[in-house]
Amino acid sequence: MDDSKVVGGKVKKPGKRGRKPAKIDLKAKLERSRQSARECRARKKLRYQYLEELVSSRERAICALREELEMWWGIEPVASDTMR
Repeated sequence: MDDSKVVGGKVKKPGKRGRKPAKIDLKAKLERSRQSARECRARKKLRYQYLEELVSSRERAICALREELEMWWGIEPVASDTMR
């Protein structure tokens, strides 16, 4: 007789539980991993370029505001290390 059990209206067969590992070609898996790493590095490079551009634009804005402040108030430019 079959070793199947009926539980809650469903037929359960004995054996291993869970998902069986898929038989994936190792070369294809490694190539996908390499491609993913390349894409990750490209995203990281773009993110750093964006942040560097953002920092330089903010630094330019700070310099322009310092010049404007000096023009309006006639004060000496403030050194960046004394702004704490």
